[in-house]
Amino acid sequence: MITILLALAAVVGMNWPVLRAQTQKTTALNNMRTIGAALRLYTADHLDTLPRRVSEGDKWPKLLSEYMDGTQAYAAVGDPNNFIAQKTDPLSNKRNNTSYIMNGFSDVGAYKNQEVAVRMMQIEHPSETILFGTPKSGSTHFYMDLVEGDNGNHVDVLNLELYEHGSTYTFADGSARYILRQNYDHRMWLVNRDFTLP
Repeated sequence: MITILLALAAVVGMNWPVLRAQTQKTTALNNMRTIGAALRLYTADHLDTLPRRVSEGDKWPKLLSEYMDGTQAYAAVGDPNNFIAQKTDPLSNKRNNTSYIMNGFSDVGAYKNQEVAVRMMQIEHPSETILFGTPKSGSTHFYMDLVEGDNGNHVDVLNLELYEHGSTYTFADGSARYILRQNYDHRMWLVNRDFTLP
């Protein structure tokens, strides 16, 4: 496969690092679409409710895996700490071993109250609301919380440049997009557009 990619790069005049970055980005987008599709199937089976954040019990990787064909999509190419490279369990409920982090819905109270059930119908702008992003290498957070302090908020946890000068995200409408760091806006994680960040 690598030989074919190198030959293709030579034919089209691309250098190998550029082609590799493009391939990684495309694979990441496909993975994130797979996770987005699994999430939509999950909500269809659970009265429109997204996986709740809980102290005990199954976390989102395990819950969504029932709607996926294996766990390969949980390993982002380009993430040196992905579960395949590290030989860890992507379905662990103790620490997040996937290459992705889910919206913690801090703005609708889920951060303080784990009983809060966020429904898809609450998300008024699904094509503009991020549900999954990529954490920085080594992060074990299941959820991205805009209101959490050091080592928990988007500044400390999110990898905004996993692929060249941007990263990939899954949105509530099931789409996946690559966003350059310069175009990234942390308010895209908000369900409540009027929420005031601390």
